[in-house]
Amino acid sequence: VSGRVGNVRYWTTCGCPEETVSSGAAHLTPPIPLMCRKHTGGGHTDLRPISQPAGRADRQGVTKMLGMKRLLFVLSALALSTPLVAQDWKGQGRLMGKVNDDTGKGLPGATVTFACPTAGNGGTSVVTDKKGQWSYTGFTACNWNLDIKAEGFQVRTLTVPLGSEQLRLLPIDVKLEKLKGPPPELVNALKAGDDAFKTEQWEAARTNYLKVSELRPDLGVQLYPRLARIYAAEKNTEKAIEYLQKSVDSDPSNQQLKIVAANAAMEAGMTDKALAFLATVDDAGLQNGDGYYDIAISFLRKSDSANAVAFFTKALAKDPKIVDAYYWRGISYVQQGKLAEAKVDMQKVVELDPTGPNGVKAKKALEGLK
Repeated sequence: VSGRVGNVRYWTTCGCPEETVSSGAAHLTPPIPLMCRKHTGGGHTDLRPISQPAGRADRQGVTKMLGMKRLLFVLSALALSTPLVAQDWKGQGRLMGKVNDDTGKGLPGATVTFACPTAGNGGTSVVTDKKGQWSYTGFTACNWNLDIKAEGFQVRTLTVPLGSEQLRLLPIDVKLEKLKGPPPELVNALKAGDDAFKTEQWEAARTNYLKVSELRPDLGVQLYPRLARIYAAEKNTEKAIEYLQKSVDSDPSNQQLKIVAANAAMEAGMTDKALAFLATVDDAGLQNGDGYYDIAISFLRKSDSANAVAFFTKALAKDPKIVDAYYWRGISYVQQGKLAEAKVDMQKVVELDPTGPNGVKAKKALEGLK
């Protein structure tokens, strides 16, 4: 770097481009002392400093500074040549669209999730409005992966290339197909309810059964007897009776449903309600005597031998080959002191099943009845 004042020219011997040499030269703050050569028309002088003598320490400082600049330049070059691992996904680009169900109607509440692979799969998500529409502004240029989900529908995935943030794409319309078979939420709630019911975790059973009823009211009807049993166990008699009545009212012509409701009432300790349901049963509408047999066993467990005999008899009227009904009716007769009737039933058991468990017990009972 050189400069001129009049006919005197200056330049640096160390090649520093930022030293102030003359009024027309480049500048550096603070100035670095340099050795310059002075030329005139008739020759030149010896080297002399512009400001102060350039000692050894000064020259080492200049060399060190130049070395640092070269290092920073190399590091900057390396940084620029190294690809970025994850880029920011945010920008000014806009995407918009609509999610429809399988009939073409807008689907509210669907979730659209965006992921940019070149930005470490960073992104965001939006929820469709009541018309099934969505929009978002703030995307960088990217081949965006979209996951579209809605309860009760199959997940839809697609890729939308946004080549520029200034590019305005047409709305993205997507149709979702309904899930085949029961939705996982329903299956999980029903299983959780059944598991809790078996272990008498009444609150968990009730919560899950009510959820099933909300998701599928047609299935909820089948759960009314169990809900009645749960409420009875929780000492909520009013709700127990309510669900028993709901069970019967849901299909008055279903005689088996009345039996189920009566059984639930017996398990809940509401004998009067059970008898009220049983009084409305049309025996002709029952396919077999199993329901009456279960009712009779419940009465026998409560030491109500009179009602036990009555419903064992109803069970045998529907199916005369229920061996266990003869045996337990015989036991009920023994409790009533009706030994002759008990003997007839025990003989019937031996006749129908001489080698079975109840047949063996009936033989012993007959020996005692002689």
